[in-house]
Amino acid sequence: MNKDNGNGKYVYCIIKAQEEQDSFGNIGFQGKEVYTIKYKEFSPVVSDVPFKKYELENEEEVKTHTYVVNEVMKRHSVIPVAYGMIFKNKKLVDISMRSGYKAMKKSIKIVDNRVELGVKVILPQDFDGDLQKAEQCKSEFLKDLRQIAFDSKDLSLFSKRLIMNTSFLVEKDKIEAFSDEIERLETKYDSFKVQYSGPWSPYNFVDIHILSKQRGGFR
Repeated sequence: MNKDNGNGKYVYCIIKAQEEQDSFGNIGFQGKEVYTIKYKEFSPVVSDVPFKKYELENEEEVKTHTYVVNEVMKRHSVIPVAYGMIFKNKKLVDISMRSGYKAMKKSIKIVDNRVELGVKVILPQDFDGDLQKAEQCKSEFLKDLRQIAFDSKDLSLFSKRLIMNTSFLVEKDKIEAFSDEIERLETKYDSFKVQYSGPWSPYNFVDIHILSKQRGGFR
């Protein structure tokens, strides 16, 4: 498929292998087909697209990558890989799959039937400086949400008003309970702003450079 035409194989994510090659339709870069290639019990999800460096500065391409992964997530548990993983041919994809195979076996146990949900808690602009109240809010959010989640990761507090920035790994059948708890806590601490996002592929819980230890994945 697509020999000697300047195309490479762009990998969006990895899923458990299906019996037959699966297609997700023409939703990839430049409207290209997104489909699976089988490697043992795994399948990288790929498109045949121009072999070039995919830059993070290109917002449209980043959005396409994210959209494809979200569409695949509707039908499968996903091992996410870093944006920009493109290979000259299937042989190089297979080599990377072989080198990352042990890590994939570990990762699928973590992500299987789970998604990532993000929660930020932000101080109001007119915050009265009651740090004890802010700490109580953060503490209760973390304690109650961690009781529902399988795992959690605290992320960077990149703003002075941001008191909590945490990703949670949640079983798919517990998303509703998690969302209900968010709503309860948001009502209780209504003076704080809560940003709740997802479901996302579990980027913060596995090695997204699983196919390449070098950032960029340009091979």
